[in-house]
Amino acid sequence: MFQSRVLFSEPWEARFAISALTGILILATLLLRLNHQRPNNVYDPQRAWLRAGIFFSSCFLISLAAGVVPMLQSSPVIRPDQLSDPIWWTATIALMVVITIGYGQVWRKGTVHHGRALFVIPLLCFGILWGLATGAVLLSIWSILEKTGFGPFFATAGTFLIGGSLNGLWHAKYWDSRVSPDHNVLETNKRKVLLAHFPNLIFSLLHLAVFSNPFVFLLGQVLALTISTYVMHFPPFWGPNSAMVPQHNPEGRPRAEIANA
Repeated sequence: MFQSRVLFSEPWEARFAISALTGILILATLLLRLNHQRPNNVYDPQRAWLRAGIFFSSCFLISLAAGVVPMLQSSPVIRPDQLSDPIWWTATIALMVVITIGYGQVWRKGTVHHGRALFVIPLLCFGILWGLATGAVLLSIWSILEKTGFGPFFATAGTFLIGGSLNGLWHAKYWDSRVSPDHNVLETNKRKVLLAHFPNLIFSLLHLAVFSNPFVFLLGQVLALTISTYVMHFPPFWGPNSAMVPQHNPEGRPRAEIANA
């Protein structure tokens, strides 16, 4: 699916890389300014968006280097043979149902928004970018493993193990405290991993291995993370004062503590 190629063999690739690097530089400069002006022990929506923007841009750079962006740029969203394939339609619809139930039901029941106001438009923009960036990195891992020549199911298993582990560490050590607002119910974390995150990644990767359709994989990650962004009421980039709260534990708070808050 991902062919070996020479990086920057097309003129647009250099422009893409320069744009991403410029974005990282601008966002990092703004973030450093705010870090000097504001305390580090509070959750700050403006800095959350800046950190997320740096992460998104970095993900897109990685996916360019791994050959994911060039492959997507030259591939159809859906191949003509898939449009007339009932097995492809059944598998794709089933995948989206699994993701919707996993995040719209299981993940939602273990998530609280603490009364944060809902701003739909910026929230949707964030969720779509988050899904595209996360999906692009997972596809980058797949691309690297696929080029070993051990086949798509080796890439599936490797991406699940490597991508899942890295994503879990990233969320535990940084994302769920510095970017995402307080939202986890401590007692439900294992359930969310087993019944939302694992099914999403397993079935999305299996769909990719069988049908070689990376756009469906990306769509699944966009759906999952847009639902997550909506459920937690991710604050807008302008950062209402109500969202400026003491830094939280990324694992969340016990249900009893939340109920008494």
